[in-house]
Amino acid sequence: MIRRILAAVFAVALIGVVPPSVATAAEGSAVTVTGRGEFADLKVTVAQTTNLINQVVTVSWTGGKPTVDVGVYLDYLQIMQCWGDDATGPRRDQCQYGALYTDSRGGTWTGSRQVSYGDSLVDKAETLKPENGQPAYVPFTSVTGGVSTGSGGGEFFDATTTNEIPYGRTRQNGTGEEFFEVQTATEAPGLGCGAKLADGTGRSCWLVIVPRGQTEVNGTTGDARPHRWLDSSPLSATNWDQRMVVPLKFQPLGSVCPIGTAERRTVGAEAMTEAMLRWQPTLCAGGDRVYGYSQVTDDLARTRLTGKDPGLVFLNSPAVQNPKNPQLYAPVAVSGLTIALNVDWQSGFDATDEDRLNEGRRITGLKLTPRLVAKLLTQSYLSGADNSRTSIAGNPMTVSSDPEFLKYNPDFAKQLAVPIGDMLVPLGQSDLAKRLWEWVLADPDAKAFLTGAKDPWGMKVNPVYSAQSWPQETFPKSDLYCVKLRSDAGDERDWCTLDMHPYTNNMHDAARYASRGDSLVRNVTARDNVGSVIGWKKGAPQAPGKRALLAVTDVATADRYGLPTAQLMNRSGTFVAPTTEGMLASVGTMKYSTATPGTLEPDPSRTDANAYPLTTVVYGATAPLAITKAAGKDYADLLRYAAGNGQTPGVEPGTLPYGYAPLPAELRTLTKGIADIVEKYAGATVAPPTPTPPASTSKPSSPGGVTVDDPVPPPAAAQAPTNPAPASSSPGVPSGGSRPIAAVPSPKPAGHGDPMPVAQANTTPGHRLGNARYALVAATAVGVVAALAGPALLLAGRVRSGRSE
Repeated sequence: MIRRILAAVFAVALIGVVPPSVATAAEGSAVTVTGRGEFADLKVTVAQTTNLINQVVTVSWTGGKPTVDVGVYLDYLQIMQCWGDDATGPRRDQCQYGALYTDSRGGTWTGSRQVSYGDSLVDKAETLKPENGQPAYVPFTSVTGGVSTGSGGGEFFDATTTNEIPYGRTRQNGTGEEFFEVQTATEAPGLGCGAKLADGTGRSCWLVIVPRGQTEVNGTTGDARPHRWLDSSPLSATNWDQRMVVPLKFQPLGSVCPIGTAERRTVGAEAMTEAMLRWQPTLCAGGDRVYGYSQVTDDLARTRLTGKDPGLVFLNSPAVQNPKNPQLYAPVAVSGLTIALNVDWQSGFDATDEDRLNEGRRITGLKLTPRLVAKLLTQSYLSGADNSRTSIAGNPMTVSSDPEFLKYNPDFAKQLAVPIGDMLVPLGQSDLAKRLWEWVLADPDAKAFLTGAKDPWGMKVNPVYSAQSWPQETFPKSDLYCVKLRSDAGDERDWCTLDMHPYTNNMHDAARYASRGDSLVRNVTARDNVGSVIGWKKGAPQAPGKRALLAVTDVATADRYGLPTAQLMNRSGTFVAPTTEGMLASVGTMKYSTATPGTLEPDPSRTDANAYPLTTVVYGATAPLAITKAAGKDYADLLRYAAGNGQTPGVEPGTLPYGYAPLPAELRTLTKGIADIVEKYAGATVAPPTPTPPASTSKPSSPGGVTVDDPVPPPAAAQAPTNPAPASSSPGVPSGGSRPIAAVPSPKPAGHGDPMPVAQANTTPGHRLGNARYALVAATAVGVVAALAGPALLLAGRVRSGRSE
């Protein structure tokens, strides 16, 4: 067997020397590669090829032949990620492909690693041959030297973890677009991308595109074949010869800040994670201080702030003020909660030929009212609960069959009822969850629905929720039910709420799983050798082109994973997306708090049709009298950086990640003033003065330009971004952009264990929650995880990224 594997790998290596179409990228830019032969008109562009970590990049193309309308049997692209140290690209045994071989949209072996097809279809260029009656497969050789045979990825990848796209559709105008999840060694150990090498750089990898036309490996076309579609694998020698190769450069996985230097700890809510990770390399660049950061819940951040050693915390809402040890709050970021979507166009029976041209294309926006969001979060659609539930009998099966949804999203009337009955939501407490419920309750129609009134079309809230107290700080799954199932051997097992509608660990996971089309539903039985059900197994993600998922996450993380975001109805009745302008318009409607100086709160008397309703301002907070003089100096420098160069949108270390809106000039001035107070009164015995807003005590003034007078100089790349953001419609305000950017993954809750380095968190997708049989179990789970979310030490994974539009 070993000889056979080695021979196969050697044969694969020989095929790998055929020169592919290789793109050469300028540093930090998008690259385009052109096909050859029958694909000479095909040009494929990868939007970002450098400074990569786990994220989504856009792969688009022109000059292709339209994919055949029925399924995707002809004229499509097959896309995969590979490792390989050769300058011309990877060998085919180094590619992560073949785990989705059960996808029925293609021919028999188009999603497989099998390269032998019987006597009727023979690839004369193929060197791998069947042996002992067994088909020939291209083995997968991992970066560590391990080898897996067979159609899938063995121990290295499977249908739940792979990022391959077996069927990239080309539209009638010859263009196409796919959103490809680039994986690091954390998500794909068999590829090892980004693993730190001896020279300190991250291991480079490759994106490989294999175009498929209408000709098979034996040269037959049309009716010359038994049927009119392709059957052979993209790894088959003749198909592999047509490959297009794009090099991918990754940031090294490892320590962000110098080891051995005293750490200045900070903790904060998840809304601050992406920004702090981007700032860390610059803040630590001098080597004389290390700014650690741990992600915790808002409640835990407030608990630390009011304790004996507050340090610096980041949170969305202030703690109760202590007159003897007053806290100071400095605005550091404008963020927002959003509902991200990964929904593909799926034409219904009544769709026109023109509508069908959109088949499989990602839908870029939805309009959601507060009442629609309440319906999705309260298991009020039949598919969000038990279909046989008499308490919600008569309610629509999914949101796409809800007359209210169709009123604002009429295109869905042309589609099949996409199976969206709820959303992926994070587990545990957060101020942003409370903000969402407050937005829902501020709408009279939504509040009436949530408390038991029917909507105009007769839909009613799941009664489990109408009796609850609102607002809440979590996203409860209160309709805890189980479906009784019986195995072949007569052994009963329950399929329960958290099997069918599981939580994600945090907002980061909600966005990443949604981008992968992974609902986390546990719906596949595992059986013992006599047929009894012994457990539930998580199902495979939805296939590209057939996805339908919504997720509650923050705007920056949605950007990172390439997810469009819903337009939400604000108080003026306008639907607004979480753009830079929309979030800044919302800040402009807020007023300064008299109870907690330095913070902002909503002002019901002010409305702005352009304001995004789920905008939040994140604050850096400390209690100067409870910290040392040295700590006060370091935290003051961090605040000054946050209000200076840290507000310049970009992708380089030290810049503001896209998805945040830059602080208005007035708030930056306020933060710098508070930084001065923190430094002066740290460790003092006299209470610091109350910060005074610099211009107005009613609301922040119009946003202005970004200053760059920070005490910690950013690197040259941050001073002159390679790909600056497009100009904003507001004078002097850099745009927050709308495409994914590289960042280090957010942590999973650490539970009882030690803090988890961010660069090592969020490994292969999975879900730890099992069956939920009783209401007490779920209620306890929410409380325990919220309390034990624990700090996750974010001192790993240097954050550098590139951005190309």
